[in-house]
Parts: sequence; C-alpha cells; structure tokens
Amino acid sequence: MKMRQGTAVPCPMAHRQCCVVHVSIAVVLLWFASVALPFSMMKDTVSSRIGRLRRQSARGLSSGFLQFPRHRNNEDANNVLEKAEKLANQILSNSSKSHLSRGSAGRVHAQDRVYANTFVDLGSAKVIGFDYDYTLVSYKPAVLHLIYGLATKQLVSQLGYPQQMLHDLPGYDAQFAIRGLAVDLKTAWICMLTLRYRVSIAFFGREQVDPAIVRRTYRSETGSGILPPEERKKRFKPLNDMFSTAEACLLADVVQWFRSRNIPFDPRSVVTDVLNAVTKAHISEEVHRSVCDDLQTYLEPDSKQHLRHLLDRLRSSGKKLMLVSNSPFWFVNEGMMYVCGKDWRELFDVVVVSAGKPAFYTQNRPFREVSTRTGRIKFKPIESLSGDEVYCQGSIGELVRLMGWDDSADASESEVDGASIIYMGDSLFADLVDARRLYGWTTGAIIREVGHETQVQSGADWQQTWRVLQVLTLCTRQCQDSYILRNDACQAHSEDDTSVLDQLEALAAECRGHLDGLMNPNFGSIFRTSRDNGQTAQPSLFARCLQRHVDFYTSKVENLRFYSTDHRFYPADYSIGVLHEVLHLTDPISDALS
Repeated sequence: MKMRQGTAVPCPMAHRQCCVVHVSIAVVLLWFASVALPFSMMKDTVSSRIGRLRRQSARGLSSGFLQFPRHRNNEDANNVLEKAEKLANQILSNSSKSHLSRGSAGRVHAQDRVYANTFVDLGSAKVIGFDYDYTLVSYKPAVLHLIYGLATKQLVSQLGYPQQMLHDLPGYDAQFAIRGLAVDLKTAWICMLTLRYRVSIAFFGREQVDPAIVRRTYRSETGSGILPPEERKKRFKPLNDMFSTAEACLLADVVQWFRSRNIPFDPRSVVTDVLNAVTKAHISEEVHRSVCDDLQTYLEPDSKQHLRHLLDRLRSSGKKLMLVSNSPFWFVNEGMMYVCGKDWRELFDVVVVSAGKPAFYTQNRPFREVSTRTGRIKFKPIESLSGDEVYCQGSIGELVRLMGWDDSADASESEVDGASIIYMGDSLFADLVDARRLYGWTTGAIIREVGHETQVQSGADWQQTWRVLQVLTLCTRQCQDSYILRNDACQAHSEDDTSVLDQLEALAAECRGHLDGLMNPNFGSIFRTSRDNGQTAQPSLFARCLQRHVDFYTSKVENLRFYSTDHRFYPADYSIGVLHEVLHLTDPISDALS
C-alpha cells in the first residue's frame, strides 16, 4: 500500500452584456427595496426567489409532471415553452424506454470500456507498466474502514485526543466523500473545486457550508472568487486517490464531534493531526500487516483469473511488463500471489517496490536490490535490471538508462522510447503526471468510480432526468433567442423575460441536484460539480486534471482483456473540440423544439 505523499494541486461579449444587465437590475431592485419598501419585504431576495422556485420544481419532478412557465406577451417564447413542456413530460412518462443498452453481444459494457482522451495505439506499445494498489489489485471497502480505525487510534493514543472518540466516531462512511476533493488546511473544510479552481461545495464537519459564505471566503483581492495560485497551493491539500476518502471522512467526523459538543478547537491543528494520523497508519505498516493477515477480507478476489490471463496475453504479444509500486515487496508479493499465483514474478521484466513516487520521477536515485527471501536491502551497485530480481528506490531516469530505453541507446529492434511506454496507476499526481510530462510516457488512469457512475447513468431515473435537463437547457437558450428577435439585442430584459428564465433555471437546478444525488448525496459526481445552487454546472478539477494529464482511463486494468493487443483507441471528436464546433449541430431534442 503506497505511502502517502502530499502533492499540490473568456466569456463571449454577449454573455458579458447579459451579466451587466442582470447586475444593473439587481442594483435597482435592492435600492428600491431599501428606500421605498418596508424592511420586512426585503426577504424576497433573488436567492430566496430561486430557492422557492426550486422547491416548486422539486415537487413537479417528484410527481412525474413538469409545468413550464409561460410568457405574458411573447408568443415565440411560449411556442418553445409549450413544445419543451410536452417533450419533457413525454420523457418522464416513458420510463421503460429510458434505459441505455447494457451492451449487446460483442459489445463492451459502459462500465468496462476504455475511454481515450488522446489517440492511443496499444499495438505500438513495447512496455506496459503498472502500479500495485488499486491498479493490479482491488481493495474491498473494509480496507478504508481499517485505515479510519487505525488513524482514530493514533489520534487518541499518540496525539492526546479524547478517549470517547474511540466509541463516538461513527466509522468510515462510504457515502460521505468522493475522490478528487481537497482539504482547506486553514478552515478544515472539505471542498470540491471546479476546473477553474472555484470552490463549488464545502463541508465543515458533516454540515454543508452556506454557498454565500463559501463565495465570500474564497474571494481574491480582485474579487474574482478564485484564490491566487500561490495561496491555493499552500492552502489546499488534494485528495486524489481512493485511500483519501477515509481521510476526508475521519476529518469531517472529528470536526463534527467537537462542534456537536461546543468544544473550542483550532481547525488548522485538527487538520494537521488527522492528516498526520492517517500518514502514520500507513508508515507504521499496520495497514499492510492487517491486510496480509486477512487477504480475503480486504482484497477483491479474481476468481476467473482475468488479470492473469491479460498479463499472459500481453507478454505473448511481445510486450515487456513492469511493476513500479510504493508498497514494500513483502506486501506486494502476498497480494500478487493471491490474485495471480505464486509464479507472478515470471510475468514481469522489471519489479520495483518502495519506489517513493512521485520522487521516483523527479529525483535521480540509484536502484538497490531487495532480497526476496528476507526483505533485506542489499548494498551492491546496480548496473543492470533483471526480471529475476526485485529492486527498490531508484528513479525513472535510472530505469530508462539501465533498460536501454533512453534516446542515446543504439538503434535496434529492442529500442524503446517514451511514447511506446504505457504506465497505468490510480493516483493522477503520484503515478502519472510526471511520467507523461517529463518523459513522454503514455498514461492510463484506473478510476474505479467510472464503473459506478456509468451504471448509475444507465438507469431509467438518471436517463429521464438527464434528458429533461437537455430539454430545459435548449429551451432556455431558445427562449432568450426569442427576446433578441423581438427586441434590440442590447435592451434590458423585461420582468416577464427574467421571470421565465428564473423558472427554467430553477427547474434545471432541480434536475442537476437530482443527478448529483444519484452519484453521491453530498458531492455528486467526481467528474462534474454544480455551482450557484445548481444553476450552472462545470467539470470538476479532478476531471480537468484527468483530461490534461491522462491519455486513457478505465475502471479496472482487467478491462483491457476486451480489446486486441493491437487495438487503437480513438478520442471522441467533442472531447477535443471547442464549443462552437458542436453547439450549432442538431440533435433529436433540438429538432423536436425547432
């Protein structure tokens, strides 16, 4: 199990004009309320109105019938609204037709597919490398309960936290946190960030922080709502691997324990203590020992030997295989024997343990040999790497040099360059970023959540709501287009214009909230996050990093068995395009509303 290592983590003119118009209207309304209306009537603010509309739309969504607003004097808008309302309710009434195909014969199911961000030619790969934790082996949720419990004991026995916590803390909650969050080291908030580094959701303990407070807290000196990069790097600790969900859950529970009892505490100290406790649980190897003592409890079995068959097939196709893990050899050995058999080392040309990633990529360290019998680290200098031995420490530069994969090697059939090396791991920053950025390796991310989220997206409930959201989005655009056709484009929206947009946005916000809740009740999808109480949605920072630093991703390494060893993965056109390339293209929904 890998040692924890900290890693840092234009609007068009028309849009700006609309923003100015909305700001002007808001200013006038606030002035009028403060001067001409009684103080008691100021409760009906913009946010409270949106909240009320969203509650009304929630009742409509749950009842299975949506009622769209109507404009008092714009028939063009009403024609669009009427068609959209009819189409949305047809979608809600046709539950049996809302299921996606779960994969017909000869087709790979969505949860088993490999998704490419760039073109990847598996046939041209000469070396394929793997991380160990959550890559070659999969852990059951029990391991996260184990980490939570061991870290709690560390807090009490080593850091002086109240003994009652051992009994009062609820234990790991798989439904609370998701991967890709960040801890604010100053406030102890657990935050979800958008691709533009805005905090969209924050929890203090187990209670969500008011979005208005979140906006004020992270407002920069320029008022942009985005902290400067220097402050962001010092203030946020990313939680980018699967183990970090236990870390986030423990921090929230400790904070909530203090808050519920009105015990004063410094959030900065609690964050430091919890992070240290989790790190010590790993470094002390208590987690490793517990897992090895009961592999059946903590490791997912591979009863059909899918992983073994895949590795055999890759080797038979002439590819070299390597394992580079931060975990110690004795731990890796026990797990690999459990999932691949006692002869697992014969499958690999290079085995590196205790690699210390990401330092493995950024420092120039020599390799040392590890005794496979005693675990003792030997002192002899390493001049070449052999599949018959196991190595520790080292660096990617030494690996490339000793294996003859560097550019200075004499041209030969065995020559390997960075582009023909694929490395797969679960942690974006510890495993993949530097391998791709510094050495040009092709990177594959193992994202377990892809399996869960694609299964949710295949369900009737998600499908219905998602399609209704597409109707609402297009309807809102077309309604606003009708305002432009009727009036001068620069003219301010009328009260009716604004009211229709507000009601449509409230319906869309309820749809987004419902979709988020199907993924995770607190933070939604790890790939997308809603802002402004669901009025808008953006890719998450985790999704942005995945697109930027990873060539392909899938839920499990074994999914490669569904593809030929010469398979070529092509990215979808829209994933590499920009908005103007796809926004004007027609689809069934836009055709129905046109």
